[in-house]
Amino acid sequence: MPKLQKLKQQRPKQLKPKREKSEIRKDELIEATLECIACEGLQGATVRKVAEYAGVTNGLIRFHFGSKDEMIQVAYQRLLEGIFQSSLTAVADDKSPPRQRLRQFLKANLSPPIVTAKTVVLWANFLPLTYKDKQMAFIRRAANAKTTALFEDLIEAALSSERKIRSDKGFSEQEYRHLAVKLNSLIDGLWLEGSMAENSSYKKELVEIGLDAASDLMAMNLRE
Repeated sequence: MPKLQKLKQQRPKQLKPKREKSEIRKDELIEATLECIACEGLQGATVRKVAEYAGVTNGLIRFHFGSKDEMIQVAYQRLLEGIFQSSLTAVADDKSPPRQRLRQFLKANLSPPIVTAKTVVLWANFLPLTYKDKQMAFIRRAANAKTTALFEDLIEAALSSERKIRSDKGFSEQEYRHLAVKLNSLIDGLWLEGSMAENSSYKKELVEIGLDAASDLMAMNLRE
């Protein structure tokens, strides 16, 4: 069974929202929180300031979130889930060749909307909290586990389809994971570089550099 599918099965069942309008409003407040943090910084993202960005009262913020900590945690989870969903969309077509799906996944992680100045600013604001707050650390680990699991599935499928398996038994789970970690590390570095770059030509060059480096790591042509 694919590793990402196993992770999904381990997740608790989501309860259906009883009040759709209330959930839509909460989504708007989460987006306002992210916008506020991106512009004002984490310290400046008070309940009052987020309420200003959302155009609502402080009371409505408190109605949806038990505390500022909860508001920040939910916003962080939304940021990471948005990044994951953007990359997942790139490989939604199960009929595409495995090598092409891996290439699309890599390319998506090196392009907007993942590679943007706003995304890296938000990430930088949240990161220190992941070392101080247990819930924030849990959110980060869970997001990383999903991305790594998807990477492993894509790598395994691509290697199998290209007949790059070294023996009848194929690669071990640890070897697949090591490849996933290597590619993840490659993406992280280029993501930071691309998000801070102002030149669009340079950003495109970074995508090519990423695909070129990934091709070398995988011993597989992912350039085209």
